Amino acid sequence: MDQVAVFGIGSTNFRYGVAVPSGDIITDVTVEPTRPYDLERQLVDAVADLTAAATEPLSGVAISCTGLVDRNRAQIDELDTTDGDTVNRIEAGRAIHEAHGLPVVVENDCNAAVLGEWHYGSRDDVDTLVHVTFGTGIGGGVVDGGRLVRGESAQAGEFGLLPVAPDSDVESTGVTGAWEAFCSGRGIARNVSRRIGTEEPETTLDAEVTAQDVFRAAAEGDAFAQSCLDRVARYNAAGIGAICNALNPGLITVGGGVAMNNERVVLDGIDRHLDDYLFVERPEIRISRLGDDIGLYGALAAFVEQRSEATVWEPTVSERADTDD
Repeated sequence: MDQVAVFGIGSTNFRYGVAVPSGDIITDVTVEPTRPYDLERQLVDAVADLTAAATEPLSGVAISCTGLVDRNRAQIDELDTTDGDTVNRIEAGRAIHEAHGLPVVVENDCNAAVLGEWHYGSRDDVDTLVHVTFGTGIGGGVVDGGRLVRGESAQAGEFGLLPVAPDSDVESTGVTGAWEAFCSGRGIARNVSRRIGTEEPETTLDAEVTAQDVFRAAAEGDAFAQSCLDRVARYNAAGIGAICNALNPGLITVGGGVAMNNERVVLDGIDRHLDDYLFVERPEIRISRLGDDIGLYGALAAFVEQRSEATVWEPTVSERADTDD
């Protein structure tokens, strides 16, 4: 049976294990801090550990990673760090192949997540599946009729840049009123901090606030925190409504730390306001059942798909020659 080294890489956490195409992760999942400035070495060393842990020779390596990726070159073009810097051109495929001789697949984490849902999640009997991730930012992906929707330049699924408040002066990545500028983990913290500084409300929160602080204070009865989360709920409903009206999905699954750590608040808030923004029939909306391992399942799904399409990356003859020189 094929055994694949699978990785789920975020700005903060680096997860990995060995999986088989049927969808089972057959080793313990290791989680360690991401080393963005030394990621090629971190990957090479982790593949060595997984080679030792596997019961058969590995068939390949599959990576789901945040940021901009070039799947044709199996490299990460831009990876954001937790301190706000960006690391460019991480040649994951080349480094792993030189060290271990294995074919490599690299896929954007949001695209991988929806592939993981389609192949290994609980999509039931739907033709169009959407996955939305609420984390440090907001992203997602779409599978329609079994095919990942990539867009003209492979940038489809940037849901976090849907403008839910176009009259606002708040922006993300140059998009005014972007959804993630209000409702991502980073966006919630920044907007609540800004409101505290300008409105001076009566609240238990201070300006050095995190998104989880806001959810915690709201649960404890802080009226200001509750008002902030109601605004988040309206923007979330507007964003989900826009996705529904544009794509008419049969199912939306939701993941990411903000949503998974505050499941009922996030889903109930969307449910409370969604009809104000919805034209098409309301789809089922639920938290992903793949949990924190969705990146691993997504990486596996990407590997299985690309192998079937004969697009798994391996160096060309000229690239091997360049390496030998």
